[in-house]
Amino acid sequence: MHESINIVATPIAQLGFAGFSIVLLVFLAWLVKRLLAVIEKNTEVIKESVSAIHSLHEEVGEIKGTVGEVRDKLLSRPCIARYE
Repeated sequence: MHESINIVATPIAQLGFAGFSIVLLVFLAWLVKRLLAVIEKNTEVIKESVSAIHSLHEEVGEIKGTVGEVRDKLLSRPCIARYE
């Protein structure tokens, strides 16, 4: 049993720093791939948020116009309160 572990561990140990560097490079490539996927999803979320903000801006503009019209109509009417 001790010999079978030695057979597997020997090539890994012989690689040393070069083998460890290769493992780290593969891990780094995987991390970069994951980071790019997260950035892509983040961009989609930002696009949807900007779209929602534009929609809200248009709705608020319409409401502002309607409130302005109501205000003008109220100001144009005479006051029906009794003067004391």
